Amino acid sequence: MIKKSPLSPFPLLLLLLIGAFTSFNAWADLSIADFENKSKVQTTNTYLLGLSSGFNTANKVLVANKQVPLYCFPPYLKLSISDYREIVATGIKEIADNPVKPNVDDILLKKLSKLYPCGYN
Repeated sequence: MIKKSPLSPFPLLLLLLIGAFTSFNAWADLSIADFENKSKVQTTNTYLLGLSSGFNTANKVLVANKQVPLYCFPPYLKLSISDYREIVATGIKEIADNPVKPNVDDILLKKLSKLYPCGYN
């Protein structure tokens, strides 16, 4: 008699796909030079939207798990892509003298944490 496997192939396939996407995303980041490249505005905007969405999702998960969030937006604040671009541009100006240039991911997270600290509401 042939026994059916207790594990369906769907969860395994899902885990493999998540692992593959996570592996590819681990190498993806946006350099300051790429951010400032005028010919890559659409790509940069798409990247920033995905990055900010990921940070916001991480915040929601942290709050749901009763952990300290990365940053805390004031109620009803909705940032646009222009706002995120301005936040990153300001962060780049602040590190102009620093010989070690972080990527845009690090700059945005650091600036969001500084601009919107938790504990005020």
